[in-house]
Amino acid sequence: MQAASPGSSPALPKVLLYVITVMVGGALLSVPLFHFGRAAQAWLSASSIYDLGIVKWLLSEIQRAQFTRYFNRAVLVCALAFIWPFMRWVRLERSLLPAWRPFSTGIRQWALCFLLAAGPLLMLGFIFLKSGAYQLRLDPRWWRLGEPITGALGAGIVEEFFFRGLLLGLLLRTMKETRAVLSLTFVFALVHFLKPPEGWQISDADVTWSSGFLVLRQIAAGFGDVQFLLAEFATLFAVGWVIARVRMQTGALWAGMGLHGGWVFGLKYFSSLTSYAGGWLPWIGANLKVGLMPLCTVLLTGLVASHLLRTR
Repeated sequence: MQAASPGSSPALPKVLLYVITVMVGGALLSVPLFHFGRAAQAWLSASSIYDLGIVKWLLSEIQRAQFTRYFNRAVLVCALAFIWPFMRWVRLERSLLPAWRPFSTGIRQWALCFLLAAGPLLMLGFIFLKSGAYQLRLDPRWWRLGEPITGALGAGIVEEFFFRGLLLGLLLRTMKETRAVLSLTFVFALVHFLKPPEGWQISDADVTWSSGFLVLRQIAAGFGDVQFLLAEFATLFAVGWVIARVRMQTGALWAGMGLHGGWVFGLKYFSSLTSYAGGWLPWIGANLKVGLMPLCTVLLTGLVASHLLRTR
């Protein structure tokens, strides 16, 4: 697919402006959201419905939530709140999505790519476990698959619709294929990289009106850490590149959904069973999306998937 309207307004600056607006909005909203959560905790603890099961569960979630979690939720709220004006602004529409038929071929592509992504990633995790980079948790729940499966389906479907469906179709209106794929891949990696550093927190007593912007500063500092940048941003970029190339090769979203879902499943399942021992960067990081070893695995999976899809 080539750019359909070379003379139309470039979409990439608008996409980047949307990302910046969402992050700044999240920084502003995170502090009121934090104080609302703490007020809700105090009210529920003293209320007559304290003994209800759902209330106890909600209280436990609020008590465990640190400020960076409120920041992440605030960013998600802003992303949802601003998505409709953004879609109207850039004229996102159904015609940007690729064809879905035939369904039988699509389902086979999805299943093949899901296994190709999840299998090698979990094998890599097993190697990390045997090498001492990770340790099994005290009570590993081997059959607790609900969260990994729902996460894989949610990310694989929703994100592929948005990134490799609507946004890529939008960029292809005004760009050549290679430039559109590279631009989208950068945005995809950037969005997934924009999170607080692992283990960094602000204590409840230190939360002020500017704490959301302090989180933004810590996120920006991650781009100055060359080792971490190579270890995580490069892997995210490789994931986005592989999925985008498969989407262009097949002309559909099925294979990309399979790869995306398989990687998310492997990441979440392995993380639920193990804990990181530390000290292995840049080769091995705190999870299976961080490190040069996962980067090589993603690229190799992409080569195999492209070859198998081509031969089929």
